[in-house]
Amino acid sequence: MNRLVKVLALAAATFGGAFLTTAAQASAANFNVSFAIHNNDATYNMIRQTDPLPSGVTGLIKPPTAISPGNSDPASSFATFSLPLPSLHASEQAPLVYSKDTDSTDFCTFTIQVKNVGGALPYVLHISSDQSRCTVPADQYSTTGQFTSSTSFLVWKA
Repeated sequence: MNRLVKVLALAAATFGGAFLTTAAQASAANFNVSFAIHNNDATYNMIRQTDPLPSGVTGLIKPPTAISPGNSDPASSFATFSLPLPSLHASEQAPLVYSKDTDSTDFCTFTIQVKNVGGALPYVLHISSDQSRCTVPADQYSTTGQFTSSTSFLVWKA
């Protein structure tokens, strides 16, 4: 009987450890992008038109409010785009629209996209803008889908 109790205890510990390992792997199976939208216009306030936020985006100002020249959304630190890692040849993306706060003109749509292209550096962070006056950083590559070592600044200008 004593031996059966020890076997059951060992099995419970093994199962519990396997469960914790699986949970840790599941949380590590997300990509993470640190970013901020910067108002680089000397005259106009900008405001985010995208509300509610796209799936996986957290940390931007809620509710959207005017961002004065020289400041960013969020005001300090950075926002995050995080979802499960995309499968091979798939991608996840989040579009964010900003404009002048006074009359909602001079729109820029920033699209943050994480793609799995396979190979030695399978995950690509690609950020685009539909307007040349609104600039974005160059593509970044990662083996793990972690794009958090530096904040990607997306720059709005009227």
